[in-house]
Amino acid sequence: MYVFGMRYAGIHNIADAAGIVGGPVLREVAGALFIVAWTLASGAGFVGLAQGFKALSSRNVYPGKAHIFTWIGFASLFTAVFIIVIGVTQVDRPAAAPQEGPFDIGVVTIGAPAVAPGLTAAVNIFAAFSSTPTFMPVIAEMKAPRAFKKSLFSSQIVLFICHVTMSLVVYLYCGKYVASPARGSAGGLLMKIAHGISIPGFIMTCTLRVHLAAKTSSAFSATPSICRAAVSLTGLGSTIGISSLAFICAGAVPFFSYLIGLHGALCLAPTCLVIPAWMGLYMDWELRRTSWKKRGVCHLHMFTVMVGLFMTVGSTTTTIQSIVDAYEAGSVGTPFSCT
Repeated sequence: MYVFGMRYAGIHNIADAAGIVGGPVLREVAGALFIVAWTLASGAGFVGLAQGFKALSSRNVYPGKAHIFTWIGFASLFTAVFIIVIGVTQVDRPAAAPQEGPFDIGVVTIGAPAVAPGLTAAVNIFAAFSSTPTFMPVIAEMKAPRAFKKSLFSSQIVLFICHVTMSLVVYLYCGKYVASPARGSAGGLLMKIAHGISIPGFIMTCTLRVHLAAKTSSAFSATPSICRAAVSLTGLGSTIGISSLAFICAGAVPFFSYLIGLHGALCLAPTCLVIPAWMGLYMDWELRRTSWKKRGVCHLHMFTVMVGLFMTVGSTTTTIQSIVDAYEAGSVGTPFSCT
């Protein structure tokens, strides 16, 4: 993405890049997928925020300089997760486990799930690492775009290490009794502390996600001839509209956790895997015969496209089946139940 953005002028988001490799139709499709993806991601942030208020109040409630707030948000979320990681190692049993008698947390090294649950779990894990389409707007707004590589590798390495180590610790101590969200796994006072500390992080997370979706939406709505006031009104309208839609989706859709998997399959797999790999093919295809290294890179791009298409089709099918199974099992709640 960095190389593509530096090579071609006028690249501000994944939709602009898609327009270069696939024309105006692909640009509109990629833009729509990006907006939907980050609207639903904003809804996930609203769910986390609501859970934080719920834990602190012991009842069901709904939530009603930028770089500084971003660091505050990151610090609050990281601290909240770290508290739970330490907390689950200190309690006798997970909060969701039977509180009396022997129990088995069911930790397995290599699982053997059925196809539908396995792919649904895989796409949910994939969604946790699928912020790559947001890199292009970041590059477009950086004072020194060439410093992006340094920021990218440092942030992704830290993110990967934290994801793997913290999730493994929680899983080893909680197993099948990991709560949803995981901040409730330790239970009791630790759960309240973690939820309370995480609230600023979720506020900032929702703000950034809404901003990403609203910025792309207003860019599609604006035309070069309209005045600055109209552009501001368009941006404000996009922000309000996407915030409202994200809140409604988070509260009104009773199977929102499955919806996150569906949005990972339908929206994030194409924008994180298919389109970026297509961009790589667009740059390297003519050079594929110049060296074995270029041929290998092109083959890797094609493999990534196939993986992305498989994730899109296969995970969409299995997630829909998981939703149907959840309805049949009676495990789906009701709209605006905050459960």
